[in-house]
Amino acid sequence: MKYRQIFFITTIGVLLTGAGAVKGQALDQFGVKKGVTMNGSVNASTTAYTASGIASRRDPFAWYLNGNININMFGYDMPFSFSYSNQGKNYSQPFNQFRFAPSYKWARLYVGSTSMNFSNYTLAGHMFNGVGVELTPSKWHISAMYGTLLKAVPFDVLAPESYSRASFERKGAGLKVAYENAGNAYGISLFRAKDDPASLPFIPDDATITPRENVAVAFNVRQSIMQHIFVDMEYSVSAINRDVRGEKNAFDSSRGTSNLLKHFLSPTNNTRYFDAIQAGLGYNGSFYTVQLRYERVAPDYVTLGAYNVVNDMRNITVAPSFKLFNGRVNLSANAGMQVNNLDKSKSSDAKRWVVNGNASVTAGEHWVLNGGYSNFSNYTRVRPQIDPYFNNPMDTLDFYQVNNTYNAMVMYHTGDKDRQQAITLNSSYQYASDRTSTDTTAPVLSKFFTSNVSYSYSLPPKDLTMSASVNYYKNSAAGLSTTFMGPGVNVNKQFLEKTLRTGLSAVYNVTSAKNTTGEGLTTTTNSTLFNTGLNVNYSPKGKQSEAAADGEGKRKFFSKQTHTIGATVSWVLRGATTNQPGYNELTSTINYTYSF
Repeated sequence: MKYRQIFFITTIGVLLTGAGAVKGQALDQFGVKKGVTMNGSVNASTTAYTASGIASRRDPFAWYLNGNININMFGYDMPFSFSYSNQGKNYSQPFNQFRFAPSYKWARLYVGSTSMNFSNYTLAGHMFNGVGVELTPSKWHISAMYGTLLKAVPFDVLAPESYSRASFERKGAGLKVAYENAGNAYGISLFRAKDDPASLPFIPDDATITPRENVAVAFNVRQSIMQHIFVDMEYSVSAINRDVRGEKNAFDSSRGTSNLLKHFLSPTNNTRYFDAIQAGLGYNGSFYTVQLRYERVAPDYVTLGAYNVVNDMRNITVAPSFKLFNGRVNLSANAGMQVNNLDKSKSSDAKRWVVNGNASVTAGEHWVLNGGYSNFSNYTRVRPQIDPYFNNPMDTLDFYQVNNTYNAMVMYHTGDKDRQQAITLNSSYQYASDRTSTDTTAPVLSKFFTSNVSYSYSLPPKDLTMSASVNYYKNSAAGLSTTFMGPGVNVNKQFLEKTLRTGLSAVYNVTSAKNTTGEGLTTTTNSTLFNTGLNVNYSPKGKQSEAAADGEGKRKFFSKQTHTIGATVSWVLRGATTNQPGYNELTSTINYTYSF
């Protein structure tokens, strides 16, 4: 960690020194010829927090440093980004990270904290800290990566509640090769990940995690059969060893270990194999597209290259889409049959019709309407944020859902260059059967209804925008019913030729919670929450030199430098209830941004 800090500080110092030198001296003085540009920004902020009436929910003082710099040298792009703070030291995916992604023509290199996507069932957007490369010469697409997917997080015996954060160090490597020509595509991807059993010096007897190993392979093809007809298919196989400390197996046909994957993953008593397939047959018309889709994911399918995969399901659907009236009306749907419990291991199964439909209509110059319905199974990974400067990597909620979701939006807008107005109504209703990632009990049935009405009024010549809204939210689940509603206002004004931006917001909500016990007893708790905030940002006009051609026809260096100083104050006041006294929290943030 010490060497990484030294690297960060040295790099930032060199880049900032270089930026300042560019401002005051000719590039030739540094031995760099014309054709070199550099731009980016560096942001530093500090946050103070205090609470009264409750225990502090975050550190009283925190600081953050992040930025991005891109150097273009004769066509080579060399972007570099980093983030650093005194937060998140004990998590497997810490806040402190950097990313460097230079590119030239069809080649790009990734260094640091990044993510790549090979397929939905091999490497699918999992963050890693390492190196990656993407090569796209002509009709080829070649990707490769190697790095750390998870850092080792030891067990804290003094805090048993922290056991859920513990993890082995996990390394991963992957390769994807694809070829595309005239709309036809063929590809293969291979991903392998393995935990290091020695990365944790101590493992409690009641620990539930084990060091795992995974190999996943995917094959995909897209082929046009005739002028308007095409087919596509992807087949994936994943082998997972749930405990690499297990004894290695000799050949045993009953375990299915006689396959190509055994050359990448040694079979043990804990090794299992899964597969997934998705395929489609489609027709492209002049204003419509129709596809017949088939998708099957084996029960317990897992890959360590994705945060989660919805498994144990088979979908057979048809998906039409239409563009009508010069694109003013767009209709799309995906409907068919969904089946689970494919291996008949569960005591019950479900077979149901699934539909996903969306409609978008632009009526005249003033009206926009959107609507949709879906009852597909899906997986959601929620990471709420209290404010943009506070991010707890462990503050997440994962849940698997079978949803019936309705949503609608109606907007009416009018105005001209001097005055603009808009009224928007958003509503959604969801009936969900969900199971959290740590839940071992029966699924919880929930009903959610949300609605929002907002009105905005802006005067562009005066740089003034005002809005007001009313929110309503109701959730019913497992004997608990919660209603949450209240108004909100927001005012934004710019001064001094738009260099000084100010904003004031306030939200007041009333919450009513009804809890019904198994004996039929109902208790009601009412509470209030008032949240107001003020933000001010000042950014004087920066110095810049317009890009132009010199006497030799070469492009001159272009630079634009701005400084932004901002401050935000947020105050939260929660009213007292019968079970809990009231409290208030005050959060203040000061930030500085240098862009060049």
